[in-house]
Amino acid sequence: MRISTPQIYNNGTNGILHNQYDLYRLQNQLSTGRKVVTPADNPVAAAQALLTEQKKNVNQQFLDNQGNAAGQLAELESLMGFVGEVLTKAKVRWVESGNGGYSDNELKSLAQDIRGKFAELLGVANNADANGLYRFAGYQGGTIPFVNNGGGVDYQGDSGERLLQVETGRFMPVNFSGRAFFEAVPNGNGTFSVTATAGSKGVIMRDTVVGNYTPGNYTVTFTGADSFDVTDGAGMPVSSVTGYVSGNPINLPGGAQISIAHPDAGDIFTVEPSTEESMFITLQKFIDTLEAGNNQSPDFQNAMHAIGGSLDQGLQHALDSRAIVGARMLELDDLKNLGQDLDVQYKTQISELVDLDYASTISELAKKELQLNAAQQSFVKVTGLSLFNYI
Repeated sequence: MRISTPQIYNNGTNGILHNQYDLYRLQNQLSTGRKVVTPADNPVAAAQALLTEQKKNVNQQFLDNQGNAAGQLAELESLMGFVGEVLTKAKVRWVESGNGGYSDNELKSLAQDIRGKFAELLGVANNADANGLYRFAGYQGGTIPFVNNGGGVDYQGDSGERLLQVETGRFMPVNFSGRAFFEAVPNGNGTFSVTATAGSKGVIMRDTVVGNYTPGNYTVTFTGADSFDVTDGAGMPVSSVTGYVSGNPINLPGGAQISIAHPDAGDIFTVEPSTEESMFITLQKFIDTLEAGNNQSPDFQNAMHAIGGSLDQGLQHALDSRAIVGARMLELDDLKNLGQDLDVQYKTQISELVDLDYASTISELAKKELQLNAAQQSFVKVTGLSLFNYI
């Protein structure tokens, strides 16, 4: 078989170039730490790595959103806790106001303290975050939510919930509207309320639910100290009772039960399902009742009975709302743990696809260097062959 000189040169040159290219590729991999430097190195692995990188970036965005949501909810939970403390201190003053030995001036001093609690509550309700957005304004973050107009507090926000996407398909509320937190508080005992007409001699001692409650409006009208008539919301007679003993329970249709102490003829008590009463209205009623004084009067005691029930409901509402926020924070903790696990998995997958095995690559580099040296040396010897050397 004849081999021409050009063929010898071409084959030798191609072998050297091929080995040089392999060395360059290995050196490039070692310098970058990646076995897939360009998609051409491994198109399938490059495509899989790109998809995994995209998943990792989306997951990282969720983790960032979870951190943002957790921060906002932690601040919100603290504010709700402070509201609970304000209402608890107001309830302590409510208990103190029941001291029959307090003079009207002492009651007015208590009213001043409740005014301070009112101002604290209003300050929390108008709290803004680091971006200047009001936390309890709903969607209207740039609008101050509660305005004291002198005769009451008006809510200028809405009922919207600001959402952050913390996982695929999961949008988490990071706020409470002022409407939901400060205003949507049931009055009375949370199920129904009982009120006395002004000037009634009887004092409301107890209101509770017996069995399953069925909402309804009823009026209890005392015809004497030991007798009364019950009518429904339409004014239709329900029952008439004689021989009533002061303080004994009065069972009404639907499961409502009340107790009246020292009633007299002409006293009227109205029982109706609980309606919403804002925390500000409750505190304002407390202030007005304290400033009116005369803590021995039935009017004062009946008003305080209603205020005490509303304070209890306000405190319970604050605790329930705080529990909702706490549940969201626990969910975020679980999502964060899941997201961190996924992040590790994505990094591992990407590493397996594109990262370099230094030991095997260095070994391959040494092998290619040996091949190149052999190719170069053999090329020199082969190209140096000539019959003239033997003449």
